[in-house]
Order: sequence, then C-alpha cells, then structure tokens
Amino acid sequence: MDEQKFSRIFDELNQYRGVEEVFLLGSDGAVIFQSPPDFSLDSEEVKGLLKSWKEKEPSINFQSNRYAILKNDEIQLAAKNIAGGKGNIAGSITKEGDYLIAHIAQDTDIILLEWSIIVNKLAWS
Repeated sequence: MDEQKFSRIFDELNQYRGVEEVFLLGSDGAVIFQSPPDFSLDSEEVKGLLKSWKEKEPSINFQSNRYAILKNDEIQLAAKNIAGGKGNIAGSITKEGDYLIAHIAQDTDIILLEWSIIVNKLAWS
C-alpha cells in the first residue's frame, strides 16, 4: 500500500466518530505508515501485537493496555479493552500482506464488529 492510499483510508475512517489512530504494519513488524503523524508505536509492542494476531492468542497488548480478542481470522482482527474503557482495535490484512490497524474510542455509534468490517473493506478497496 502506498502513502496516498493510506491517507485516503485514514480520511475515510475519520468520516466516522471515534477513530484515534490508524497504522500500517509490515509482516515483519515495521511501521510503514501511521496517523496522526505524532503518534508513535514501540517496536516491541508492535511485534507483540502481530504475534498475538498471527498466533490467535486470546488478547493483545496495545499502549500498555490489554485488549480481549473477540474476532481473529485469516484477514480480520477485532479486540476490545473491556476493563479500562480504552477503546477497541479493528484490523485487516491488506492485499499486499501488510496489517492495517485502527484504534477506536470506546464510545462510538458503530459496534466493534462493524468497525472490523469497515477496516477490512477499506484495506481491500
């Protein structure tokens, strides 16, 4: 995915209320793109997130918070921070084999599994 497509996806996701960060990871854990630009990810955290996704673990850690994985299949991920109200994670593998991930606020008009579908649809558009 090129930067122009990533920016378009970020803009489309922001048409909905609650998007906090969006990032694209390579299969090796490298951060390819992230938005907003001042958002930063710890490389160990990224590797742990991808490991949890790929190995279908019951939870992931993101920004020092635990997210229970509610959906994890070959191309989609949906995880929720149940105890702390820190929001949701929705992700999709892209056509290129990268990982598009959105961190979404706790309170939105859209449920988590719908977010997962939206992210997947945009990743494959």
